[in-house]
Amino acid sequence: MNHRIWDFWGKVFLAEARSQKQLEEFLAWQQQHLQLLAKCCPWFPPSRQEEAAVLGPENPEQWQEVAEQLAASYRQFLALWGLVPQQEYDDLRQECLSLKAKVAEQEETIRLLRQLLDEKGLGLAATALEFQKLVEKQGEQFQKFLQGLGESLTPQPSKAKPS
Repeated sequence: MNHRIWDFWGKVFLAEARSQKQLEEFLAWQQQHLQLLAKCCPWFPPSRQEEAAVLGPENPEQWQEVAEQLAASYRQFLALWGLVPQQEYDDLRQECLSLKAKVAEQEETIRLLRQLLDEKGLGLAATALEFQKLVEKQGEQFQKFLQGLGESLTPQPSKAKPS
């Protein structure tokens, strides 16, 4: 492996360690100043004082939040390189395989249904032929209707009475 890659990762992890130290120092500073603010400002909300007392490096919820943020930033870092975690890849691969199996099953069902329709004479070609016959029959009936209508509307010569 190229030594530059090792150098890059070393710098990344060193920077992360330095930022972790800065975060811890900032949290300690914030803890001290929140307590000072609570003493100096009587109107300071008690809920903030309770939050300040709860915050600290021993708090497991805080560490859980930090771990979640670290995992999220790691996923963003991987996304920059076009990478995905192995578990996410495996999940997507499994979903893809199950969808392919479902599609194959549905295609087989469609094929069997078409075969059944063809056997009963209700296939696509037979349906189109029946529809064409129906249209022709309706056309003939319409022509007969128009002829009958025309005959009923034509004036008939009337028989004149001799005077």
